[in-house]
Amino acid sequence: MSTVKSVAVGVELTGRGTTVACVDRHGKVRHRLHAMTLRGRPPIATIEPSLRAIDTILSHAYAEGFKVCGLGVSVPGTIDFERRHPLLLPTLPSLNDFPLCDFLEARYHLPVQLRIDVDAALLGEHRFGAGKGVNRLLFLTLNAVVGVSLVVDGQLERTAQQYVGHISHMLVSTNGPRCSCGKRGCINTLVSADAMQKMVQRALRRGEQTSLTQRLLNRECFSPQLLAEEAVRGDSVSLQVYGEVGRWLGVATTRYIDLFEPHRLILGGDALFAGDLLLDHVRRTLITRPSSSVCTMVDVVPAHLGRDASIVGSVVPLF
Repeated sequence: MSTVKSVAVGVELTGRGTTVACVDRHGKVRHRLHAMTLRGRPPIATIEPSLRAIDTILSHAYAEGFKVCGLGVSVPGTIDFERRHPLLLPTLPSLNDFPLCDFLEARYHLPVQLRIDVDAALLGEHRFGAGKGVNRLLFLTLNAVVGVSLVVDGQLERTAQQYVGHISHMLVSTNGPRCSCGKRGCINTLVSADAMQKMVQRALRRGEQTSLTQRLLNRECFSPQLLAEEAVRGDSVSLQVYGEVGRWLGVATTRYIDLFEPHRLILGGDALFAGDLLLDHVRRTLITRPSSSVCTMVDVVPAHLGRDASIVGSVVPLF
């Protein structure tokens, strides 16, 4: 029997950068590199730093005697599953309709799996994390956009594609802010990092005091993480913002809970920065605004794999 151990290379492409990691069959990240994604350039130039990172990770794996099973790639958008192309990536438009899998397979002579980032994250959590052993799962991730994925009867749900994926333009409020799509009340206008920043700005215009002011004066960039840090310290404006975000996430998830009756709801992405602060507001919304008794029975938990969920999940089908 061979003693050679198997690994795979996970590649998480985002508009904010790329993470490349060597992942073993137990979901452990053995090596990790970060690279830029050069937005606004032709496809291959956009991912050139990522390719160099993949080269380095593969060199490490081969030097340590591992068998590499393939590459798992996650992307923030929609996919043409038959042609294995990214279809629409709002933050990486130069990769739209680029034959990414064919290109990588020709370059590395390894099989390549392509997944939407939220689907990859759910695969990781279902195999190794907060969804292990649970047959009906709902995963919601809060990053640059809001994403939803489902596991039904232990399998990633493919028959409900009109409901899952990136749901930034789901309407949750008829009186909400105007979205770039022209409608009012899309979920992304109420829970995204940009929405959080606008809530803080409105609080400042009302004359409310916040510890965020000093940090922003110190030239720190606004982010969900910065907001979460001040919320944990008890800043009233930060707590108010996370309360509002949690409430709207809860409103959005009630629809999915009614439709698919999951046993567990997992929250990931930027939602993890706030810990139980955000989760508690989601739980409270599900309890106080249920459209059915199912909402009160759902277990709401954070993603156990944290920021590694997508990169670990992207390689699950390769083992």
